[in-house]
Formats: sequence, structure tokens, C-alpha cells
Amino acid sequence: MVVKNKKAKLSNVEIFYRFVSRGNKEAVLFVHGNLCSSDVWINVFKHVPEEFDIIAPDLRSFGRSGRAPIDATRGLRDYSDDLIELIGKFDYSAYYLIGHSMGGGIVLQMLLDKPEKFGGIILIDPVSPYGFGGTKDEYGTPCYDDYAGSGAGLVAEYNPDFIRMLKMKYRGMDHPSAPANALKAYFAEDFDISDELRERILDTFFMAEVGDEYYPGNYVKSGNWPYVAPGDKGVLNTISPKYLDLSPIVKIKQKPPILWIHGQKDLVISNMSPLDPAVLGISGIIPDYPGQELFPPQPMVDQIKIVLENYEDKGSNVQREFIEDAGHTPFIEKPERCNKLMMKFLESLK
Repeated sequence: MVVKNKKAKLSNVEIFYRFVSRGNKEAVLFVHGNLCSSDVWINVFKHVPEEFDIIAPDLRSFGRSGRAPIDATRGLRDYSDDLIELIGKFDYSAYYLIGHSMGGGIVLQMLLDKPEKFGGIILIDPVSPYGFGGTKDEYGTPCYDDYAGSGAGLVAEYNPDFIRMLKMKYRGMDHPSAPANALKAYFAEDFDISDELRERILDTFFMAEVGDEYYPGNYVKSGNWPYVAPGDKGVLNTISPKYLDLSPIVKIKQKPPILWIHGQKDLVISNMSPLDPAVLGISGIIPDYPGQELFPPQPMVDQIKIVLENYEDKGSNVQREFIEDAGHTPFIEKPERCNKLMMKFLESLK
């Protein structure tokens, strides 16, 4: 297999992508998550059935792609627009989307924007259809009208050392907020992270653009706990429920089949995520917690379940696979099981 490194000039940014051409009429598009790049998919490529070509881009302002501001008021549409424009440069008859974490939200946004283009979707530990933070039930009801408790302020205000060390490209592990310690959330607590894997992920972290228009984004002060609300720029505000609602996928007429894969030990997307501001409040890490009646932990997995159940009830196929002993990255932690599920699903769509 020959993986070629390519670049495409789009309307607003230059996108780097990895490309495997086998002369096929259909292609698989891999979409990575927050603070990552197409590097995370490299070991998956060799498992993709020969009937598909492969396109794996770096999202704008991540990896080797160009730098362009992110308008968070559009939710994930800046990314969706980029990728739809990118695949428009090819002549494939169908595309199959694989999205991880925030990338799972991006592929659902692509589905909303151009449903006729896609023959199937694989979601791997995707962000909730209602984003991250600030909602209190399975239906994405906000805790406050200003969506306090979501957006860039959760990192910029409460973990500024992580931003500082990200800018420094600091590789040490002697500080609790060091990127090398933060990346542990990608994996189950008992997963043994090799030095090689740690360094590879840190490389992707350090390629991300940092700032108010990029990662994490800007924020505003709020009178509501935890006293920060989403701004209008940057990565983490794109997944604030103020701007993101992917639940309308249930209304589209052309509904491709979906495979949802989730690690049972996911520390990022769960009903009690240790990164959730409510969980941080319960544990005393964020002070003045107002209690679970006003600001409960976000039931992220339940939110995904409800939306996908409605999607299925409205006339499509949804396959659900929870992988034991895997965290947020089952394609890295349990590659044999995860790859088998993904490739069997793709082959079933031929």
C-alpha cells in the first residue's frame, strides 16, 4: 500500500491529507478528533478493504494543514465545509465516513449538509450530538440560558497551565496539567501507553495552532456556575451546545447506515466523564458547585443513544458495538476488535 501525502487549496485554507489510490469508484474518508491529526489513522489504513480508496485529512489548524480562524457560531460547519469542498475535488461515486471524537460530530454535520453523498458512517466514541458540557438530560436541555459550563473557558480558565505547556511543546510529566499527562484521558485507565505512542500523540498535540481563534478559543465570564460561557471563536466553542445540535440527522430523508463503536472505559465521552465540569465540581476541583439538581453530569452516552435510536426509528440501520477494556481510542487500544467491526461494516455496504 502506498500512502501519499497531498495538499489541496480550498476556498479558505490549504488542507493536508493522506491519500491511498487503488483506482476504485468509492472512498473512505477518515476524520480525526480534537488536538489530533490524520497520523492517528495510519495503522488502520492497511485494514481497509481493497475496494475502497482512502482520504485522511488534517482538519484546519491541526496537523500539517493551513491555519485559518474557526467561527464557532457555526458549530462544526467550518470543518464540514472544508471536507465537503475537499471531496468535491474527487470523482468518487460514494463516500464512507469514519469520525473519531469531535470528528464523529463533524461527519454527522457533513451528513446534515450533504446527505446524498454518503453511503455509510462509522462513529468512534463521538462527541454527543449536543456537544460537550452545559446540558443536563438525554435531550440536550441546557443548564443555563447562556450555556455556561461549556466552551473554551473550561480549559482557558480552569487549566491554563495546559495551554501554556502546549505552547511550550513541553514533553515532561512532572506537572499534572502537562500534555503528556492530559493525553492519558484518551485511553482506559489500565491501558499501558508505550513511550513511542506517547511521543507520537504529543507530536500531534504540538502541531495544533493555539490561540483565541484556534485551540481552545475565546470565552466570556458568566454569573452562572462555573462562571464561564462559550465565546464565538475557536475549537472548543464549536462543540458547545450553544452552537452545536446534530439531532436533526433524524429528519433527513436519505439516511445511510451507521455503525457506532464506543469504548466502555471511555474517560472523555461518558455519562460521568472526569472532564465534565459537573464531575469536576462534585469532586471539588471546580469550587462552588451548585449541586446535581441544577447542574448534573452530562449524560453523553445516553444522548448519543437517544438520537441514534430516533434515527433508526425514522428508517435507517444503526449498529452499536461497545468494546470492553477500551477507552476513548478503541482503534488504538483494541485494534483487532475495532478494525474487524469497521471493515465488516464497510464490506456489508458494497
